[in-house]
Amino acid sequence: MRRLASTTLAIGAVGALAGTLLAAGPSTGSAPGDSVAPSSARTVPFALKATGFGTRVTGGDVPVGSGQTAFMALGCSTRVGINKENHEAEVTIPGLGRVSAVRTDLWTREVKGVVSTYSRNTIGNVVIAQSGLGRLQLSAVTAFAHAFHDSKGFHAETKASLGGLQFVPTGGPPQDLPLPAPGAPVEVPGLATIKVGASTKQVNHDGARAQSNALVIDMTATHSRVSVGQAKAQVLNGVENGVFGGFSAGTRARGLDGNVTSGRTPLSLMPCQGTDGKVESKKLASVDLGSNLAVGAVQSQQMARSMRGKSVTWERGSIAGLNLGDGQLVLDGVVGKVTVTREGRKLVKSYRGSTVGTITANGEKQAFPDTGVIEIPGVARIERFVKESVPGGASIVALRVTLLDGTGAVLDLGLAKATIRR
Repeated sequence: MRRLASTTLAIGAVGALAGTLLAAGPSTGSAPGDSVAPSSARTVPFALKATGFGTRVTGGDVPVGSGQTAFMALGCSTRVGINKENHEAEVTIPGLGRVSAVRTDLWTREVKGVVSTYSRNTIGNVVIAQSGLGRLQLSAVTAFAHAFHDSKGFHAETKASLGGLQFVPTGGPPQDLPLPAPGAPVEVPGLATIKVGASTKQVNHDGARAQSNALVIDMTATHSRVSVGQAKAQVLNGVENGVFGGFSAGTRARGLDGNVTSGRTPLSLMPCQGTDGKVESKKLASVDLGSNLAVGAVQSQQMARSMRGKSVTWERGSIAGLNLGDGQLVLDGVVGKVTVTREGRKLVKSYRGSTVGTITANGEKQAFPDTGVIEIPGVARIERFVKESVPGGASIVALRVTLLDGTGAVLDLGLAKATIRR
């Protein structure tokens, strides 16, 4: 590590990062703002994904709200010609300092048969919070990621650069510092240690993934870690007849213990290109939701397969049992499942496989009336099979339990949502 004593900081600057930080192959397509052939309506048989942000602060003494600046995402698309952008002129980041001229661009293109997804983040200036010694500032940070498919298969490239690094001592003129290089961080005592970020490229028969991380800053005072400049791009195989979406989970709770919530658990999110016909599962032996609620064997499962002319997907959320108040309410065998099939323009939705086992209140078994709602005075209101049609698919909550103890807490069991978008 290069350690820079506060009395000897006047060192000549290097123009740009070297070595692997700048390594990149040829680029195809046009950046946003360049002239582009009118291809925005064209779809391709690939899942195109990208994200990017300027800064993110984690760990140490950082407030929870220290999120990502100029964040932008392209969740999943099969269209080329897309441009997405987000920017922030200037923002003060708790645990870091001031960041200005932050911009993230995401775009998709097809040029001469080459299908590409791009992500680029640029930052004009980063001023790191100063100590009694002074402040540290970075300029012209860029992270770039490109994933693409051509006649030879999938490819990925990354690029990152830093224009300048300066220390501005209190009451003194700015002093240029050498730039960090791979394996050779720059440390400024009392302020921070700056490292080259780890960029990755992954290519196989299923697709290409490129992620560029320009810099990582470890803050001395707050013990926080700052990611500066990230760009991620993906082109993935497996999109034949639609883009998949949806999720499954065993439980979701709202309004428990003074409006504390519990998110979807365990949550499975459907990849937009599907699972290649494989069943993927997440399982927890038990979940403690507080308020004297115990849930056992909580599981989420999903499957999606895209074929020529036809696609099918399903999501399944389940629990083996729930016990409220040491036997006041006992539920067994709750399953919510949604299956969606698309053949061309024809979309078929099914809830087959959704089941509810036994419901016991204070030792007595309960049966659902025609309304599909059981109300146990002073205990709970239970709704069976809460269904909803959504664009490209459907969702279900196998059981919705509203507690009648005055808290208004709502517990959803057996959640599933599945979609196939054209």
